Amino acid sequence: MPKLSFLKKRIGSSLINHSESLYENTFFDENKFTEMFANHPDAVFVLDVNRKVQIVNQSIQRIFGYGVQELRGNLEKIYERSNRGIGKQYFQKALNGKAQNFQAVVYHKNGRLIHVDITYVPILADNTEVIGVYGIAKDITVHVEREKEVNKIKNSLELAQQIGSIGSWDYDIVEGEIYWSKQMFDICGLDFHHDSTLSLEEALQYIHPEDRQTYKNAINRSIKTSESYSIDYRILKRDGTFIYVSGLTEIILDENKKPIRLVGIIQDITAKIVTEEKLNEINKAVQHIAYHDYLTDLPNRIFFENKIESLIKQSSRSKAAFSIMYLGLDRFRHINESLGHLIGDQLLQQLSKRVNALLNDSSLLARMEGDEFGIIIWDYTQNEYPITLAKVIIDCLNKPFMVEDFELYLTASIGISSYPVNGKTVEEISKNTHAALYRAKANGKNNYQIYSSSLNINAFKQFYLERDLRKSIINDELLLHFQPRVSPSTGKLISAEALVRWEHPVWGIVSPNEFIPLAEETGFINDIGDWVLQQVCTFIKAWKQADLPIVPISINISAQRFLKNDWKFNFIKRLEETDTDPSLIELEITETTLIKYEKEVIAAFQFLKEFGIKIALDDFGTGYTSFSYIKDFSFDTIKIDKSFIRQIAHEHNAEIIIKSLIFMAKGLNMNVVAEGVETNEQLTFLKQQECKEVQGYIFSKPISDKQFQVILRKRILKPIFNSDKQIDLTDRRSYYRINLVYPLCSDMALTSIQGKQVQLGKTNVLIEDIGPGGLRFLSTIHLPIRPDVTFEFETLILGQTLKLKGHIVWKDELKGVFQYGLKFSIDEHERDCIVKILNNFSLHLRSHSIVPNCSFMEEDRFTYLKRMNSNE
Repeated sequence: MPKLSFLKKRIGSSLINHSESLYENTFFDENKFTEMFANHPDAVFVLDVNRKVQIVNQSIQRIFGYGVQELRGNLEKIYERSNRGIGKQYFQKALNGKAQNFQAVVYHKNGRLIHVDITYVPILADNTEVIGVYGIAKDITVHVEREKEVNKIKNSLELAQQIGSIGSWDYDIVEGEIYWSKQMFDICGLDFHHDSTLSLEEALQYIHPEDRQTYKNAINRSIKTSESYSIDYRILKRDGTFIYVSGLTEIILDENKKPIRLVGIIQDITAKIVTEEKLNEINKAVQHIAYHDYLTDLPNRIFFENKIESLIKQSSRSKAAFSIMYLGLDRFRHINESLGHLIGDQLLQQLSKRVNALLNDSSLLARMEGDEFGIIIWDYTQNEYPITLAKVIIDCLNKPFMVEDFELYLTASIGISSYPVNGKTVEEISKNTHAALYRAKANGKNNYQIYSSSLNINAFKQFYLERDLRKSIINDELLLHFQPRVSPSTGKLISAEALVRWEHPVWGIVSPNEFIPLAEETGFINDIGDWVLQQVCTFIKAWKQADLPIVPISINISAQRFLKNDWKFNFIKRLEETDTDPSLIELEITETTLIKYEKEVIAAFQFLKEFGIKIALDDFGTGYTSFSYIKDFSFDTIKIDKSFIRQIAHEHNAEIIIKSLIFMAKGLNMNVVAEGVETNEQLTFLKQQECKEVQGYIFSKPISDKQFQVILRKRILKPIFNSDKQIDLTDRRSYYRINLVYPLCSDMALTSIQGKQVQLGKTNVLIEDIGPGGLRFLSTIHLPIRPDVTFEFETLILGQTLKLKGHIVWKDELKGVFQYGLKFSIDEHERDCIVKILNNFSLHLRSHSIVPNCSFMEEDRFTYLKRMNSNE
């Protein structure tokens, strides 16, 4: 290891070991320093606190002419005398802990002066004490000389103007003739004639075709407004080349203020334009070097973070989100060390091109450092796009890289986070993306992880559902259930509604209330609608072949489907392929989409009714449909929403509205279906009002095709009068339980899925009973019953915070709230500790339902949970 004496003196013997470790992983190791910067175009060096040179790269000799050994020790001798104070001044500022950038004039070894741009960056020990300075010197002599050249050209042009070397012209507006001076002819490369005049059109022929219209517009505007103008344009010379000129024109008026002449001068500015273009090219090159990685030519970290800053500013106005990824190559260091840096460099170049080819114009790939890359994506419409892209990148690396004679394989770990959910500053979002990257590496590498510590369980579940919804049909995860529609007076089966369910591989059966809004948002609702129609037609065909009596089946359809040009063709095709009678199909559409796509819906309904399809208005009463809509759309059926039915026997106004709706429907010769009928009181009321059909748990919950076939054969269903189901409190456990009069508030966190750890925020639940073996809790979230999905509960009992892990073993439902049984996943030592706390807790509860220092909740548990859920 190279000497560290100057570092050891500065940081003290107690930190020597730390310094040596730091040395091994930074530029202090001379071998690694040389390896990294040997071919760097700029001079790179390390100074100690006394401004003595410790390490330099080979570019020092190319820029300054001195050998590496000649500059070891003191850098002061190469400064031009008047600049030595500047160098010391900025070095001292760097020692104070702030990076510095300045320009100076130094001597080349051969004696000539060169201009350099120098950057000093302080070296910190333990991120506190400055122990040296990194230096980077760029040769900007060419740039400085170019600036001098531009100034020289400017001076020459000014002198030329002073001595009259300017072309002039005079346009007689009345006669339509233009007179050119000799200098004008010279500028255009033409022979001069004293009495030569041109027409306007002839003069315009010497102006570059791309500039003619602009020039004509300027002349016409000047004549019309009597105002002078200046304009830059190009003139075509006789030899076919063109030059840049700058023109100034004045208008001459007669005594009546009418324009009679235009007089103007032009100046050849070609040299100035060409020089400025060259300087712009040089500046662009310098900028490119400053903001791009020299190996891969990708944007560097500075460019990457500036882009994030820019997107954050844009988002403050547009509220647009964006995502960033950090991609870390797995085991790249092993390739570098075993095959050498040249092979490693070529591998990085190939990888950069391969990944960059996967990105669009709303993406940016940058090399952050070493084997880490950053990706920013913005202006995407699908929430799952960052995940999709991560998968594509991981898959693209499965193909080997051919570097010289080596066939090399790479895998990558990817961390993902999004603005503003996972951070509102560059530092925050970068930190959280790195956290996700580290978690991906910890989880076996060659995978991606989203940063999710700010998400609660419900939000995390929504992310899963959004990500997996599009694969649900391909993976055969959708199910179709049927809920009978029955005559309330006779119990006869009249029809049924087809209801789609999603059996998610992790979350189990997912309610339509959870995934249908996602499908509407992403446009996947059309695919689901087509799938349901196909399944219903297929079932009807199978029932006919089995000689079952068929009843009409209603299907929920989104009005979005009517916006697609192919909807008629697909609809007819599915019915014809399965030989389905159109009268057996009823389409249900909601009030909300009805209003949103009114024009398209009216046209679609007209076609469908002519074809023999019946139309139903679903969830009537939940939206803003006026009675004129009911008349204009000519519905066959109105379905009264369950929110009205639920109020029967409780709310007199609701009963009046239901009576009015049934009476109105009869007058319009429409069928009426009451949804969500669950009690005997509701059924009796609807019988009295002669409602034609009812649908709800009092007759049947949604059932599978096999179960529905049984009902098709029976044709008659009997009401279940005890359908006001109570929560089942059956004792399901081996250990004793403490049943709580008032539930305990608890934070619940999802900790692992299928063996993979997740870090999420917490969700509020209520614990109804607890024992050494598990607990019973209430939540508004539909959770999976799986042994490989674990949860952690945190609650307060007698002043002690209990943290308990386990998995769900059973589930029940009441009033939109789910009741779960959780089995603890704990060892016997943990169980013994819980038993002691619970025994003491049980003793206190014998005399009081509520005891101090416990997180009891005293209000109605269902109201509380729904309120908490809306807050989350």
